[in-house]
Amino acid sequence: MTDQAAWKKREIEILQLLAEGLSNKEIGARLHLSAETIRWYNRQIFARLAVGNRQQAVNRAGELGLLRPAGPETPPSTTPKAIPLAPVRYAANGAVHIAYQVLGSGPIDLLFFHGFLSHLELAWQNPEFATFFHQLSQFARVILFDRRGVGLSDRTIGAPSLENSIEDACCVLDAVGSRRCFVMGTSEGGAAAALLASTYPERVAGLILYAATPKVVRTDGEPGWAIPPDHYTRQIELMGASWGGPWALGQFAPSRAADSQFADWWAMILRAASSPASVRAVMEIVGDIDIRPLLPQIRTRTLVMHKTGDQITRVAAGRYLAQQLPNATWLELPGADHIYFVDGEQILAAVAEFCQAGEESTVAVDSWLAIALFVASAGLPDLASVRATLRRVAPRQVEAIDGGMVALFESPSRAIDCARTLQNQFGANGLRCSLHVGAAHVGQAGMGLPVVTAARAAAAAAHAGEIVVTGTLRDILAGSGWRFGNRPDSPSALMPLYTLET
Repeated sequence: MTDQAAWKKREIEILQLLAEGLSNKEIGARLHLSAETIRWYNRQIFARLAVGNRQQAVNRAGELGLLRPAGPETPPSTTPKAIPLAPVRYAANGAVHIAYQVLGSGPIDLLFFHGFLSHLELAWQNPEFATFFHQLSQFARVILFDRRGVGLSDRTIGAPSLENSIEDACCVLDAVGSRRCFVMGTSEGGAAAALLASTYPERVAGLILYAATPKVVRTDGEPGWAIPPDHYTRQIELMGASWGGPWALGQFAPSRAADSQFADWWAMILRAASSPASVRAVMEIVGDIDIRPLLPQIRTRTLVMHKTGDQITRVAAGRYLAQQLPNATWLELPGADHIYFVDGEQILAAVAEFCQAGEESTVAVDSWLAIALFVASAGLPDLASVRATLRRVAPRQVEAIDGGMVALFESPSRAIDCARTLQNQFGANGLRCSLHVGAAHVGQAGMGLPVVTAARAAAAAAHAGEIVVTGTLRDILAGSGWRFGNRPDSPSALMPLYTLET
């Protein structure tokens, strides 16, 4: 305990300021932290020193030689110290390597989902980008990563699905030892951030969305704030034709459109982060995603921010998110820049306030987003063998219910793999399987869950030997590689069904 090297630099700074008699508010102002964060640090310091109050902490720290001798007072700096650029590391998700970076050492973790492109090294050449993340790292340990297929992460594995992005993010969190964090998603990264929060609520303290949308492209003319399909197709064609230059900078950051240095940086990032064919594959997947049906089931405390004049994602999409997410706070900001770090001071302030609000603002979440696999029992001679197969793939819950069996999974791919294994084993006996996605409540039996009720209804509509998937699940599987056939005989227009093709 007497070894000063065993203490964090921030803890020593706070001890020194406690010794100078500053209040929590004054210490927070000096270190660019909230008073709540200072109180959090105080609790950690008091516990380490085995004391009960600040004066005892100061006395004990003096005895241990943790405080510097009193001397002439140095005026505090009004500018936070720049944190040296962190090295890029790699986390392995199976055979795929994900590049990540960690900045700062604050008391909370903040995982950041970029949009469709990022580059962990070259992005720092933009001073506004660097300032934005250095400011975040004053109160949080910031975790950045390049999604698979872009930037410094493995490129040869194609465009990522939402499930890929969520699993890769969890691997990065494991690699840096983060058990619980805030998650921020911007633009196309918002959907993955939201599903991470709902699939693993025990790991997410809060969700932050900026310039995000639950659906990019309209289907049958809806929703009105999404992009018409023909316009989206033209955008992709224009993007491919102009790749290498500052593509669409006037829409992404209109306030920087006339800035030649910014334009050069933007063009460089696009070239370095991806190639025309790769980014086209990403954008085609993005156009198929729709998480709207899942929003009411995402109960994580959420901050939704959007600029009124955003030309890439309409502000109405952000308003829709805030209306549909049960525990969301809406913050509409002036301006038209889609890129978060351009004139990002208000965003930084809102994120800092949201993350440092304290435990009293935490929302208790007792549900998680589950993939329900329902296996209809009619015609199956041996349910024990079905149960054994289900348990081998380690779902979160397995239960026998009237008319069949249900298994709840966190991973869509594992649920589909399990259904295909069952089909291979028991298809000749008229096996019927269905898969759906929805909220599951911790400790509640499967029979009482709406997600199971819907999966059971879908299985009843399946033919013998068939695996069917609801439209809600299909819409979050874009880019997964699974193929689905249309079923014109779906029992309800509200829950269209698709056949899993083998």
